[in-house]
Amino acid sequence: MTTNRPITDRIMAMLKDSPECDFDLFVTQCPELTWNDLFQEVGRLSRAGQVTITRGVGVFTVKLASVK
Repeated sequence: MTTNRPITDRIMAMLKDSPECDFDLFVTQCPELTWNDLFQEVGRLSRAGQVTITRGVGVFTVKLASVK
């Protein structure tokens, strides 16, 4: 089932359910969106301070940013 919710809402909802996710999980959970669409939005959220991105060996982990 596809949904028309904005990409931001979908990413944030996934992070609220699981505060730390591999980027690949977003790709598999949102097959109607391209990898590039998701990457651009996660990057925008990171620059806005809403999420943090950690690079591991062959994997990117996305998590909600700490509230200061």
